[in-house]
Amino acid sequence: MVDSSKKEYRKRDYLYLLPLWLLSLIVPDAEDLYSYQRKEFKRRDVFYLGIFLILPLVWNDLHFHHLMVLAGVNAILALGLSLFLGYAGQISLGHAAFFGIGAYTTAILTTRYGISPFLAFWASAASASVIAYLIGRPLLKLKGYFLALATLGFGEIFLVFVKESQPLTGGVIGIFNIPWFSIAGFLFDTYLKQYYLIWGVLIGLLLFSKNLVRSKMGRALLAIAVSEDAAKSIGINAVKLKTEIFVLSAAYAGFAGSLFVCVMSIANPDTFSLGLSTLIVMMVILGGMGNLYGPIFGSIFLTGLMDLLGKYQEWSLPIYGVLFILLLIFFPEGVGKRLGIRLIYLISYFPKKKRREEIHP
Repeated sequence: MVDSSKKEYRKRDYLYLLPLWLLSLIVPDAEDLYSYQRKEFKRRDVFYLGIFLILPLVWNDLHFHHLMVLAGVNAILALGLSLFLGYAGQISLGHAAFFGIGAYTTAILTTRYGISPFLAFWASAASASVIAYLIGRPLLKLKGYFLALATLGFGEIFLVFVKESQPLTGGVIGIFNIPWFSIAGFLFDTYLKQYYLIWGVLIGLLLFSKNLVRSKMGRALLAIAVSEDAAKSIGINAVKLKTEIFVLSAAYAGFAGSLFVCVMSIANPDTFSLGLSTLIVMMVILGGMGNLYGPIFGSIFLTGLMDLLGKYQEWSLPIYGVLFILLLIFFPEGVGKRLGIRLIYLISYFPKKKRREEIHP
């Protein structure tokens, strides 16, 4: 009698092995995992950090500082959506609503209840997260275009609510005279200070996101993005994970909304329209999905492009559309990813060359 452990694999066993094989295609090499387990910055991270610190001091222009502040806010939005769209593989067209929830939470708390912007900053993320959890439980059972339409509908409902709730939100006029962001009495009342504030928050969220995507939760999200059914077959609770990452991306949007109104000193419903949600998606796609640095580059690029084309109102939309189509044709994986690869090569070329010369004189 042949032992049962030595029998041939059954069809069910092959179905179990298929998700594991798919995971093996997306899990990084052991050397990459080890390099990230070491608590050291890579040369690329040090290079980016140096640019962040030096750039506003070298380019001392108020318009440039303000532009980079707006790009930083957009980058926080795009980074949060990248976790949901790029890593979990889900589509959301309602992220502008969470941005608006964070903005109006800070506006209401600071102007009507005298709460400090620092506390309102955390309250904005909390309020956006709670609402994301409440709507995410039913909505995230949907997939693909149905999920996109559902989130789009939520964004439109939010706009109607804001415009019709005159006593609470100020209606179509909005809320004015929102105070500057401050920490322990220190006011961020100049573009340069706001630049370091917003990009400092962005770097903190980026480091948190890098740890997240390389954790057990990040691996599970990648499995869901490849095949949700295959992920369920190996015991991953797809609906729960999608809800958690949806709530986290909404918290990022809440942070961005709070910082935005403290910079602009106004919360107006026209800012949080479908156009903003579409723009955030374009930033993620242009920068490169499944890449944390890509959406940041996409945010900087599109923010600068919108500012540049603002001088040519009549031709801005055609030029904008043509450039975007050409970039997607020639850089289908995202401009940020392609430039990031080139930059890593340039940064590491000379140290590697020096080591080669030491080994082989």
